[in-house]
Amino acid sequence: MISRDTLFLIRAPFEDTALDGAWFCHDCAAMEGALLANPHWARAVDVRRQPFPRPRHDIIALIGEAHQGMPVLVLAKASAPPEDAKRSVDTGLAFIDTSRGIARYLAKAHGGAGPHP
Repeated sequence: MISRDTLFLIRAPFEDTALDGAWFCHDCAAMEGALLANPHWARAVDVRRQPFPRPRHDIIALIGEAHQGMPVLVLAKASAPPEDAKRSVDTGLAFIDTSRGIARYLAKAHGGAGPHP
């Protein structure tokens, strides 16, 4: 399992074989910006930048095949999940899968600037 909260982001830029060109994930880019504004978050959580193609085995191992989207913050068992967190039926780990939800959680748990309401 994991010993601390783990944030998965799509490594940019990436190629999508179904589409022509180079791309970035808008929500992952928002999280990259939040990490720049709050550099201490990257020291508080494990940040893993993953390739775009599926299957995404590192995520599957933690929260199941149905939840491979990024960004996703998988919470360590010691963390108290917020009300909007989801829970994996496969492993029981809680996770947050929206950039705003992740940033709200990180700001509350580790301080710093959160998303403007």
